[in-house]
Amino acid sequence: MDELSRTREELNRQLDAAISTAPLDALAAIAATQQDLGARQLAAVRAAVPAHSWADIGRALGVTKQAAQQRYAREWSNALKEELKAEVTAMKTALRSGEPEVAAAARAKRDAVISEFKTVHRRVKRP
Repeated sequence: MDELSRTREELNRQLDAAISTAPLDALAAIAATQQDLGARQLAAVRAAVPAHSWADIGRALGVTKQAAQQRYAREWSNALKEELKAEVTAMKTALRSGEPEVAAAARAKRDAVISEFKTVHRRVKRP
């Protein structure tokens, strides 16, 4: 994480310089960076969900468990649903087209998505 901290510090220095010399360019860069970071944050939450509690995720984000769940649980679930649909469609298309290797790859991805969902669902349902 030291490298990430150094990168963040360097980005802040560059943004400070841009703000003082070209504030509109700095605003555009900040907006683009926020979009990128939002996507990375969602990816990090998704990677954390199978192995960590929402309380742990909330602490890492500096919010409560409830806030973390409300912000990310639906996005996580919707992302899984969309991936599942895409992989099922790809698998069916490949099977119809006589491409068993492509179908097998789509089936493996489908199974991984299902496994991710089940892992979290089992963990959440425990007493």
